[in-house]
Amino acid sequence: MTHRIRLADRRAHETIAIEHGNQRYKVGLGRELRTDRTLGPIVEVFLNAQKVNSSLDVLANDGAILLSLALQYGCPPEIIRHAMKRNPDGSPASPLGVAANFLVENLPPTEADNV
Repeated sequence: MTHRIRLADRRAHETIAIEHGNQRYKVGLGRELRTDRTLGPIVEVFLNAQKVNSSLDVLANDGAILLSLALQYGCPPEIIRHAMKRNPDGSPASPLGVAANFLVENLPPTEADNV
């Protein structure tokens, strides 16, 4: 069994707003801080719909928890993104897919070289 990465008590956090399917979402991204104080990889994702505690919000939140756990157990962001459903034009079919795209597009330089 693979071991989960223990997250540091203090992490950098950024929030972005996205829109998908005429719905607004907030995506929170937690990153490890390296010893030289530079930003490391994204290790946790939070996703919330505009209407709190709606069915859409609950599904988005639960999906983000699973995405975070996959990252913490070592699944590469590119694998996660590739596994998610796409629209015929190649765009993400879900707000979680948009978040997965963001993960891959914002990999630190050393990790992006391996994708």
